[in-house]
Amino acid sequence: MAIFGVIVTIIYVATILFLRWSSLPLLETMPLNEFGDFFAGVFGPLMLFWLILGYIQQQNELRQNTKALELQADELKRSVEQHKELVKATREQVDADLKALEIEEIRARREAHPNFSITSAGWRSKSGPKVSFEIGLINSGKPASSVSFSTVPEIDQINPKSIVHYFNEGQTHTLKWDTEKSGDAPSQLKLIVSCKDANTNSYNKMFDLVLDENDKYHVENVAEVS
Repeated sequence: MAIFGVIVTIIYVATILFLRWSSLPLLETMPLNEFGDFFAGVFGPLMLFWLILGYIQQQNELRQNTKALELQADELKRSVEQHKELVKATREQVDADLKALEIEEIRARREAHPNFSITSAGWRSKSGPKVSFEIGLINSGKPASSVSFSTVPEIDQINPKSIVHYFNEGQTHTLKWDTEKSGDAPSQLKLIVSCKDANTNSYNKMFDLVLDENDKYHVENVAEVS
């Protein structure tokens, strides 16, 4: 655009010189006001031409700048979308890692749990109307500490009710109680074993027992409870 302006200017000046060459000597004696009017008349159109040319150049630059800004906006939009995808992938990876960590923690907790089971439950001896009941337990899992026992309904006569301070793997324990007669034993009994596992975390296991007609308890359900 600037080269075009220079070419037009040269042509214009050359045309003026060609047309007014014979009158150029008059410029030496021309009064200053007329001299100014002459140059204003000669270069006024040229100045207007350059003004219009500058406006067109400015408009072209503005269009180019607008296009560049639009390209930058598109690039920024794509960058934001890529960033969103990266954040999503990172979040999914973090969620997967947390899930794996949670599973590993659950596995570690389970591996630290004792495994109590009932070996026998029911009457052991009868003396007249009195009946002695026993519940035998064994731990086939990790060692447990501060082991205590409770029942629903509560049986005050259970012996021993004291805490077993350390219940090792393979160790057994027997709970005993006496009734005045056979029918005094609860037909449904919940036995809850509470302790600290190998990681010193609280652990509880509940056994649902049902008494049959032969005064023997059968395990109906086993559950870990909080």
